[in-house]
Amino acid sequence: MKTSVHLIVSSILAIILYPTFSWNVIFIIVGGVFIDIDHYFWYVYKYKKFSLFDCYKFFIVEAEKNGWKYVIGVLLVFHTIEFLVLIVLSSFFNQLALIFTIGLLGHYLLDLVWHVLVPKRIIVNPSIISWIVKNKIQKV
Repeated sequence: MKTSVHLIVSSILAIILYPTFSWNVIFIIVGGVFIDIDHYFWYVYKYKKFSLFDCYKFFIVEAEKNGWKYVIGVLLVFHTIEFLVLIVLSSFFNQLALIFTIGLLGHYLLDLVWHVLVPKRIIVNPSIISWIVKNKIQKV
């Protein structure tokens, strides 16, 4: 999913919830857009390149060209069930975490729709634990 789509949807959510949360709605945008920084972390780890532009190009253009071959099974830590559980639990104790969770859930929903419509499969690993298990099995 393109960053611009995440930004637009997160901004709409922030505008809708502004009367309730005031300027704290900025955390909806953080949760809805900036969690994609894990794509960059993975790209730097995998390719040892620090260019944000090249990373964006890789995920938006190159990955689609090669049928997502090089991103199948990638671990994006902010897109895992473990991260979601941690954030949801913290949202019971902190209003900013709750607002962040709203943005995060919007982000996850958009990503899910994209996975169903575009590659027609889940291409990234949804769990840190399953990623570790799969990688240990593959190395044996």
